[in-house]
Amino acid sequence: MSRDTALRTLTNTASIGPAAVHPPAPHDALARPTNEDLIGAGLSLWPQGPAWGSPDGQAVDLGSNLARFTRVLIDPFVWLYGRAFQLAREATVSGVFDLLKEWETDYGLPDTCATDISTTAERIRALEAKVNSQAVLTPSDFIRVAAAYGFTIAIEEPAIFECGFSEIGGAEHEIGSPREEIYWVVYVENLAVDYFRAGESELGLDPLFSIGDGERLLCILERIAPAWTIPVLSLDALQPPFTPPDGTAWVYIDGTYPREFVTFDNDFVYADL
Repeated sequence: MSRDTALRTLTNTASIGPAAVHPPAPHDALARPTNEDLIGAGLSLWPQGPAWGSPDGQAVDLGSNLARFTRVLIDPFVWLYGRAFQLAREATVSGVFDLLKEWETDYGLPDTCATDISTTAERIRALEAKVNSQAVLTPSDFIRVAAAYGFTIAIEEPAIFECGFSEIGGAEHEIGSPREEIYWVVYVENLAVDYFRAGESELGLDPLFSIGDGERLLCILERIAPAWTIPVLSLDALQPPFTPPDGTAWVYIDGTYPREFVTFDNDFVYADL
């Protein structure tokens, strides 16, 4: 996933997603007709003549018994034409309504990552997010998908120290096994962490800490991450920048370990001061 395999990178901007394909609006009388739209065509199907209310080729009176009877006969076609056009609109996710259950079945919804979705609007939003997350690869793509679920994140991709290449004392590389490069670290803006509290929490029941929605985000990212990578959620005290820093420092919340940014291929590579 890394933009540059030689340096540790931080990505905090989302990619531009595919443009939404909106279904067409009704464009003729047969797309979403009313009974009034079809009554003329319906009356023209009857035989002509005085017995049928059309002497000498005159139009049938719309208030006649024959016209009222015809309205009854054509009323199912009003529903049929409207229903057929609605089904055509549901060929794209932007027009889904009646076929929502079938779309959810195709995309494996509802899934275990989102268990509190109940309303139709929430189900449609979850479906749109799932459809738009089918083709993601770069860090910016994952940031865009997370934003669709309501999360603002930044992604850090580590680079491991290599003898003969890395600089001792530098911050572009970290010591560890080369296999650690399969991990990418996710920082979430305003992530709430609920810690175990002595005197309040219960041993054997309450966890040492709970990251709430962060677990849902991690579940979502794990499902769409490339098979050779593993996303991990950072619980560090680091406060990552969620806007381009323009020379500002990325520091720990307590003010220690100031770091400056260097622009590199549209990403920000940081180095200890």
